[in-house]
Amino acid sequence: MRTAVRIGVIAGACVVLAGWVTLTVWLRGTFWLVSLPVVGAVWLLVCLDCGYLLGRELAHRSRRRSSRQRRRAWEPDASVRRPIDYPYVLGRPTGEDPVDHQGRFRAKGIRLAALPALAVVFLTVQTVFLDDSRLGVGFVCAECLLLFWMVWTVWTEQDPSRPWVTSRVRAELFRREMFLLLTAVGPYLDRSGQETERIRDARLARLAAADLAELLSFGRLGDLAPDGSERDWRDDLWRRRDSADVTDPAALAEVMRTYLDHRIRRQALFLELAAEKCDSGESITGRIAKAAVLGAVGVAMVYGALLVAGRDGQGPSTAASAVALLAAGFPPLCNLALAVQNLLASQRLAVSYRETRRELLEREQALGFLLADAARPGAEAEFRALVLRTEATLGEENRRWRIIVAKPEFDAGL
Repeated sequence: MRTAVRIGVIAGACVVLAGWVTLTVWLRGTFWLVSLPVVGAVWLLVCLDCGYLLGRELAHRSRRRSSRQRRRAWEPDASVRRPIDYPYVLGRPTGEDPVDHQGRFRAKGIRLAALPALAVVFLTVQTVFLDDSRLGVGFVCAECLLLFWMVWTVWTEQDPSRPWVTSRVRAELFRREMFLLLTAVGPYLDRSGQETERIRDARLARLAAADLAELLSFGRLGDLAPDGSERDWRDDLWRRRDSADVTDPAALAEVMRTYLDHRIRRQALFLELAAEKCDSGESITGRIAKAAVLGAVGVAMVYGALLVAGRDGQGPSTAASAVALLAAGFPPLCNLALAVQNLLASQRLAVSYRETRRELLEREQALGFLLADAARPGAEAEFRALVLRTEATLGEENRRWRIIVAKPEFDAGL
């Protein structure tokens, strides 16, 4: 539905622009000539915003189709229980409709990165091509609109990544809570059925209502005592290392298989696909930046040759003016590509994803060996320790991701 709406918005904007151009050519009045570039600037912003989100949705569908075989290969055997099928385990509470916070954040950042380039192009068109003062005033007004919109966005969008960061951190903590509950570690270690339910309900309610600062505190692998000290869950496992296993070996093996398939292998697949997506984005923006630099050099040389070849006492030819527009547009295009590259931070994210996936593959191997000998004494304690090491690995990945993507404000350059 959102795809259809965005296509409709772009189509409607194109119809409005075409109608405005027709009226301007027909009436040739001062109002129409001055307002046409302004309407064109608004049209560019609308198409840029909706076009990015539309392209994002289409690219997501394409990646889903291309990765279908790998996702099918991951799917666990029907005999492996899902986490939600276990007693006491609850899914994430139903809330508001999901919002693509990542898409909104990046759409604003890309639009902001494009505004200086568009302003330069409008200024160059007004300077090089236009003889009609009324149309020239319109291009100046359009340029001022673009620059004002850029400054306004930077001033008003403080901490623009917070909704996205908060949403993902909350989702990851809900997922982590489900597996802590499933494996009976952390706050659920050695708890009875009623205690487990009480702690679960209190923690889920706290997660649902917490702001980002509280979520980050909640993400520690430990509990805070009333005096402010922290009780680490790994220390609790160490203190009970000599205790006998209390879980039936068959039930323990079942939980192990669930954790192996639905936590470790699934997360490893997600990280693999995410790293590939980052590599693709980094490659595209890098090629655009390099092409813009080479294009700028080539166009500048052609422009100089055209000026030298021009006759004395005459202004530059139409061809030279067109080349001048390209010469003015290529450097801002390079700056746009670099700004988008910095916004996406694809290279740094890919490194983080691959490092986390490598650690998860080590956990997968260790859990596979443990699963093959789940009936021996001490297997339950080793499994719980492995669960906490895995959750610590995933928590560290989330911390690195938050450092990379979080921005106190949008970057803008002229």
